Amino acid sequence: MPLLLGLAAAFVALLTVAASSAELVSPLLLKRDWLDGRAVATVGPRGGKSELAFKPDGTLTRTGGRAGAATGGRWRLDEEGFCMTLGEAKQESCYVALQGDDGAIRVLRRTGAFTWTR
Repeated sequence: MPLLLGLAAAFVALLTVAASSAELVSPLLLKRDWLDGRAVATVGPRGGKSELAFKPDGTLTRTGGRAGAATGGRWRLDEEGFCMTLGEAKQESCYVALQGDDGAIRVLRRTGAFTWTR
């Protein structure tokens, strides 16, 4: 059930993004403007707040968030955005960023999509 809720939330987020005609932020602009070592305030889909600092050496730190959450990790740019691994995660998560009208960016996790055929 949590997987279905997550997929539904991702679908709604993509529909919202498509409707708002947001512009994709390139990896180079992400690095220059957001992944530059300064703290970035983040609010998750369920309202959780934390701060991330993406350092030039490819490491990151996180403060805040839920108790027991990982506080460090690694990040890298890729062809569409960036990927990161927090704590002891076995797999990295990759994201794209969309420029919002208010100067903020909306960061969406890129997850594999299903293909249905008949």
